[in-house]
Amino acid sequence: MKTACLILLFALMALVYSAPAPAPAPGNDPTVSVLKYSNDQELESIQRAIIAQYEGQYGGTTQIHAPRTATLVNPQTLGIHI
Repeated sequence: MKTACLILLFALMALVYSAPAPAPAPGNDPTVSVLKYSNDQELESIQRAIIAQYEGQYGGTTQIHAPRTATLVNPQTLGIHI
């Protein structure tokens, strides 16, 4: 009985995985865009244009934060004694 259930389970799984994927809806095809820029200011203007496009489409606001820098800390100078 267990063998028959396992065979039936594998047959059903094979049937499900062999079914073709649904076709994408027309007009909603995925696209890929390659961004080319020569300096950081140009990249920033491209990013702002993309953000403005999404804000206009979906509403809301977006805040752009300045990049943060990490500092290196020497653990021996922290004064933690374990």
